[in-house]
Amino acid sequence: MKKEKTHKIIGIIAACINTLILINSVYLYYCYNFTGKLYMYMYPNHVLLINALIGVVGLSISVMLYKNKVRFMLFLIITMVLWFFTLSNYFFPLV
Repeated sequence: MKKEKTHKIIGIIAACINTLILINSVYLYYCYNFTGKLYMYMYPNHVLLINALIGVVGLSISVMLYKNKVRFMLFLIITMVLWFFTLSNYFFPLV
């Protein structure tokens, strides 16, 4: 019982983080393409698209953990790999 509760809390926290990744990517895409703001550095559109897709996949896997449809270790591995790619995309974007 205690593990299930802990897994649900971790699923909710991961869902919030993935939602923030998704919102940040969509917001930056909107600001870059549909406003007149000038930025000193802009991420390429494909990096923003990849990060948005990573956010959607991470959000879905978090919901699956919350509903106990996926094991915790599988969730942990997938989430850490996705977050590593997101972090590397922000620091080292491929041009």
